[in-house]
Amino acid sequence: MMKTSFCSCKNHTETIEVYDFGMMPRVNNYSSNQEDNDRSSLILTVCESCKLVQLSSMPDLNSIYLEYDHISSASTSNVRHLKNVAEIINNKHNDRKTLLEVGCNDGTFLRNINKNFISHGIDPAKNVYQKKSSDNFSIHNLFFDTSNQLKIRNLVGEKVDIIIGLNVFAHNSTYNDMFSAVKYLLASDGYAYVEVAYAKDTILSGNFDTIYHEHFCNYTLTSLINILKENELMVVDVDKVRTQGGSLGIWIEHLNENKEVSGNIDVILKEEHDFGISDVSMYMKLSKVIEHKIFNIKSRFLANAIHKKVLIVGVPARGVITANVCNFKTLQNAVAIDDTPEKQGYNIPGTNIPIENPEEVDYKNFDIACILAWTYKDDLIKRIKKAGFDGDIFVPFPDGKYI
Repeated sequence: MMKTSFCSCKNHTETIEVYDFGMMPRVNNYSSNQEDNDRSSLILTVCESCKLVQLSSMPDLNSIYLEYDHISSASTSNVRHLKNVAEIINNKHNDRKTLLEVGCNDGTFLRNINKNFISHGIDPAKNVYQKKSSDNFSIHNLFFDTSNQLKIRNLVGEKVDIIIGLNVFAHNSTYNDMFSAVKYLLASDGYAYVEVAYAKDTILSGNFDTIYHEHFCNYTLTSLINILKENELMVVDVDKVRTQGGSLGIWIEHLNENKEVSGNIDVILKEEHDFGISDVSMYMKLSKVIEHKIFNIKSRFLANAIHKKVLIVGVPARGVITANVCNFKTLQNAVAIDDTPEKQGYNIPGTNIPIENPEEVDYKNFDIACILAWTYKDDLIKRIKKAGFDGDIFVPFPDGKYI
């Protein structure tokens, strides 16, 4: 077992290398069409102490997040999910006053929150939010951490009743600092709702496409409870969520040993114990699972598609990793489509595969399709078939098969 770096948990334990993916491009870097733009090492590790699965290092946050090419509203499935979460807040927690969303992106979630809330969003990216006259919230361009927590408190004007973080608490190597800011900003009777990709259902099952530079942390409920306790916070309820290939929805409050919590917590903790989450040897076996998934994609899809006309459907961050780890740049006649205008006209990072507007593609010209945005596969498959695609369809995860 190779020791590689130190965890940010309070024990500052040296982490153990699980898998080295080599030099990988930044998944949201669409500023260049060079095949080998801006690569850095991508090494998956695990902390022996808190059991957090994480990367050995992360690029400078300013270089990633001050301008960002992921737009929340570009995916209809994502918009639908954000509306569903907003509806839960509106219906069940309407007695609260102030709401703060961390990593609010273009404001899609906040636009669906009832106007009786005093709503604020935090996001360092200055290029994603375009204000509409109907917007009844404020967005502040800064990082959510302890260095900015006093500034955020002054901007909001008081402690916050509800803090929302949807798939953002994995995107920072100083995750402990982010949860410490939650502790500082949260009202004494407030709560936070956080969604994170669930490591047990994603990378620990071999679905390696959730591993990329911007996605530093990969949580289990076990590791989250350990981290939250370090910051005097606690999980009071948890649900499994069908996003990101498998996620956890976590309800968080200030630590209170006498607080009655949901039985869902013990159910999931037992599942994780039986899976071997607390056993470091389980993580060492993961490398073989990942290698098998890579071989499966290469042998079933790449070998079959290399001389065919290939349609790559969707270019999410996770899809960039799949394309690079599995060497999609060897495809001789491939085109990708994605709804995000900021990606169109560029190549998939690290490859020579161009990304085009889905409305400008002749779907009848392709022999085979690969659904890189596989977490939205049902919607995407219906869409390309309706547009005239009639070839084979390969979905790389979770099983790597044609459907």
